[in-house]
Amino acid sequence: MSLDGTRTGGALAGFSPIQRGTIRDATRDALRDLIISGGVEVDTPLRQDELAARLGISRTPLREALHALASEGLVTFDAHRGAVVTRPSARQLLDLYEIREQLEVLAGRLVVAGTSEEHIRAVQDLHGEMSGVTDPVVWAQLNQQFHATLYAPCRNRELIALIDTLSARAKFYVRILVSAGPSAAAAHREHGEMLAALQDRDPDAMEAAIRAHLQGTAAQVAPALAPDGD
Repeated sequence: MSLDGTRTGGALAGFSPIQRGTIRDATRDALRDLIISGGVEVDTPLRQDELAARLGISRTPLREALHALASEGLVTFDAHRGAVVTRPSARQLLDLYEIREQLEVLAGRLVVAGTSEEHIRAVQDLHGEMSGVTDPVVWAQLNQQFHATLYAPCRNRELIALIDTLSARAKFYVRILVSAGPSAAAAHREHGEMLAALQDRDPDAMEAAIRAHLQGTAAQVAPALAPDGD
């Protein structure tokens, strides 16, 4: 039944939803990678006309993408300068990783209880793919994929959605970590410990590995950031 009281035809049932977010999401991802890679300095205004021309898009999806990145903490809107790349602080890092730790420990324990050989192989393959990767942006992307793959079987989809959001926000900090070679190697070993816990189906070992990994990342990255973002 339509809003005016008339019956709608069966043809309407064949319509597919319009994918309005596709360009916006692609723009958001491109800008996120640009920021994460250091392609735009922190505290630098993002010129919308220039970015729209560079990406070959209109300003509408660009504005939507910038607002999405603002929700991730990568962009700040200044009354005088417009959209600006956020200067991250150690406090923001520690707060983010404190939340990630609690959520990922819960997801890790749930996943261990219901993992499969196929899932273990998927995590193992991704861990192997990350070996030797030195490009900060590529490593950050694979790192996010590793965590997503590890927790993928978790039946609590709301928990996974929260983890995915925080993982995307953490990519900036992961890039800083990877820029320091020894720290990236340590993170890769920690991923191996998470994989081993999964293979052993040991929830306590998984919890310990996740906590050590996230706490270690935060401890390595925090000294490179301003205490309060100034």
